[in-house]
Amino acid sequence: MSNENSVQVFEAHHVEAFQKLSEITKTKKNLENQEKQLKENLEKAMDEHGIKSIDNQFLKITRVGESKSKSIDLKALENEEPKLYGELMQDYPKETVRKAHVKFTVK
Repeated sequence: MSNENSVQVFEAHHVEAFQKLSEITKTKKNLENQEKQLKENLEKAMDEHGIKSIDNQFLKITRVGESKSKSIDLKALENEEPKLYGELMQDYPKETVRKAHVKFTVK
């Protein structure tokens, strides 16, 4: 069986799963947008009333203030100090392995 035929057979066999996954993903995205809007509204209302935290039977909300952190801009270091960058990469390498996965894009 050719590769094109196997894909067609696979699609025909799993069309219901494709449809269901598409619907679930769209519903999830809609719910996430609703969640974001509700959180923004609660955050704004808490700010207006000077409330820093709430703990009730539904939620525990804690307002965390702004904070700053510093890190090294490795791209800038590599461009401006290529020798130093090379030495640091040789002395302090860090390798990250990302597991294989299947990417789904809902249309």
